[in-house]
Amino acid sequence: MKAKTNFWIFVLLVGAIHANATIRTVSNDLNKPAQYPDIPQAIAAASAGDTIYVNGTQYTYSDINITKKLVLIGAGFSVANQFNLITAVNNINFFKDAGVNDGSGTVISGFKVTNVGLTSGSLSINNIKMFRNQIGQINLQMINWAIYNNVMTGQFPGGSINGNNNSSNVVIQNNLFYTSTQNCVNNFNQPSVVIDHNLFINLNGNSNGAIGAISSIQFAIITNNIFTSSSGTIVMGNITQCTFNNNISVSSNISSATPTSSFLANNNTGGNNQVGVNPLFTNVTDLNNYNATFNYRLQTGSTGHNAGTDGTDIGIYGGSYPFPSGGAIGGGYDTSPLPPIPQINSVNIQNASVLPGTQLQVNVSATVNN
Repeated sequence: MKAKTNFWIFVLLVGAIHANATIRTVSNDLNKPAQYPDIPQAIAAASAGDTIYVNGTQYTYSDINITKKLVLIGAGFSVANQFNLITAVNNINFFKDAGVNDGSGTVISGFKVTNVGLTSGSLSINNIKMFRNQIGQINLQMINWAIYNNVMTGQFPGGSINGNNNSSNVVIQNNLFYTSTQNCVNNFNQPSVVIDHNLFINLNGNSNGAIGAISSIQFAIITNNIFTSSSGTIVMGNITQCTFNNNISVSSNISSATPTSSFLANNNTGGNNQVGVNPLFTNVTDLNNYNATFNYRLQTGSTGHNAGTDGTDIGIYGGSYPFPSGGAIGGGYDTSPLPPIPQINSVNIQNASVLPGTQLQVNVSATVNN
């Protein structure tokens, strides 16, 4: 007898949580069928406020166009369980017009996605929450966005998170950024942008300041971050009139402006920043490259331990959204958090052959990923 596991089991565990909205399930694996064979069909059938659970499979799902408020929950982007299947999609596109189409208010968690942007139109997308995903790039005008507990890979020109200058009320918090070719947060020039408790690993910069971990930003509050740029690159370029408090940089080459060794160059303000300091991660042997087996928590002897503006650790394990663990520390899944919902870890059929009228004995293991 072959075990077939899918989100139908999962839905039984969480259905009561979403009693006021319709729950829809998706799988593009014929061996693990669900209500819909792909995400676009589920979105077309959904009403605003519905929840769509997308099964982890070995296949990439079709691009997503969001024209209504939805809750989209995948199985995760790197999953430490018996099945080791993820929810992957190349593009998530939002749409908003002056009529009935509006993807604002959507929540997205548990996806591996290459690009998040606009499918068409010029209106801002508002009130979006994206957390516990792996994302290559977010590139659109954002109003009232919360982006936290994501792994940002910076795969596209323009940076991992590109605000297109007119974005406002954006919180970028407790994310892990790693890239060797692009800046990670850029093109924000409105007040009310917060960049807090993030980790930026091995960012390339250049002499004119066009590329750095953060670039082309004004008026933002930038606090409690750790930058591990190597000594030959800059941390930030074209940053002005921002507030920097309680950040740590391994490199002393901070800015393209003078003084180059200070976060406060170019009319920035703040204090208690540490420059040229090793943050003393618990177990990281290469500060210039990301490795999923490393432990990026701070040692108790670190100058960043309990040294944040809020009294918690500087970096991704402090603040309002301490980075969740997706598996055992050192096992390769620690920095791959799963969406905060019950999920099936394993299914073990103990008596694969049964006689008519006898019981099939199945042990199911599940975890609530808080």
